[in-house]
Order: sequence, then C-alpha cells, then structure tokens
Amino acid sequence: MNVEDIPIPAMAAIRVSKEGKSALFETTIIQTTDNKYIYTMPVRVDNKLVNFEAKGLLKEIKIEFAPFEFYEWRNISIVRFVEDGKSYLRIRTTTPGFKAMAWSEKPVTSMKKKKENLISEEALEVMNAAQNRNQTEGEQP
Repeated sequence: MNVEDIPIPAMAAIRVSKEGKSALFETTIIQTTDNKYIYTMPVRVDNKLVNFEAKGLLKEIKIEFAPFEFYEWRNISIVRFVEDGKSYLRIRTTTPGFKAMAWSEKPVTSMKKKKENLISEEALEVMNAAQNRNQTEGEQP
C-alpha cells in the first residue's frame, strides 16, 4: 500500500519498541505527501507531548483504512515539528505498507498509576452484608 492511498483523516497507532518492551500510542493522520511522508496529530500522554526521536527505538505505524482493515509501515522515522504555533508529527517511510491485523495491546493514555483500592474487597463484602442485614431488619414489623 502506498502512502498516497491513505484516507484522510484516518485513525492510526504508533508502536515503539526497545529491548523487548513496547508501547502503543494513538493518533490521527491529517495529510500525506509524495509517497514517503505521513503527517499526524501529536501524541500526548497526561497533556505532555511524547518524544519519538530517542535513539535505538524501533518505530512502526498501523493505519485503519476501513473497519477491521489495517496497513502497517515499519522502520519509520518520526520528527515533531511546529507550524503556525501548533505541533505535528512527520513520519517518513521508505517502504510500502502491508496488510496487517490490529495490535492487541492497549494504547498508553496515562503514565499515572491507578490508586490502589483503599478498601479491600473483603471489607466491602462485610460492609455490604451489614447494610443488607440492617435493611432487612428495618423492613420487618
């Protein structure tokens, strides 16, 4: 598949990998040019721009052409640039895309750790049982 055949706009996911670990980020394709550049909206996590320019990262992009129809480009380079005060990503590819399946991993949306449950499941069960008993006792004449 050629870059110029990508529908605009299109949903896409960028996966970066290094030393057996990977992360997936969602973005939107907004423009393509001369069969090697793909322009996307910037990727933000917790309102901070994600930097894809680190050395040693393997980068891939998968684009949804239609429901359940994906094409993937590998060994891409990603550069962030600013135009008219807004940030964008320019992705360069040197190979055609190939038909692929969707990635099974979930995209990164936050780096903040979820708070642990302050009340254990067991404590909740005891509390619910006590509330049910009180309601039952209150309904009897």
